[in-house]
Amino acid sequence: MLHSEDPDINDVVKQVIELDKKAARIKKHVVERADTILEKTKEEIKTKEEIEIDGAQKVAKVNYQNEIQKAKDERLSIVSQMEKKVEKIRCRYDEKKVEKATEVLDKLFETRIDGI
Repeated sequence: MLHSEDPDINDVVKQVIELDKKAARIKKHVVERADTILEKTKEEIKTKEEIEIDGAQKVAKVNYQNEIQKAKDERLSIVSQMEKKVEKIRCRYDEKKVEKATEVLDKLFETRIDGI
């Protein structure tokens, strides 16, 4: 420390030294507080990200299940339509079969009757 014969200068030097120490303490506390805020903010961001990711995963899962259900419903609809078409074809086949069988029988009876 400087020693001067003038007590006022000594007081000013002491005040400057004290203010410098106080500024150093304030700076240290500010840095510590900033670090605390930074860490807290990082934790909050991480938590919010996890919440967002969980929400997105839930939405994706629901969408996936909806798409799976749509595909199943569409498949069932196609199978049902195909079954209806097959049934119509069977009915037409049965009708034609009966019609052709009748024609064959008619021809047989006509031929037999004519041949008797």
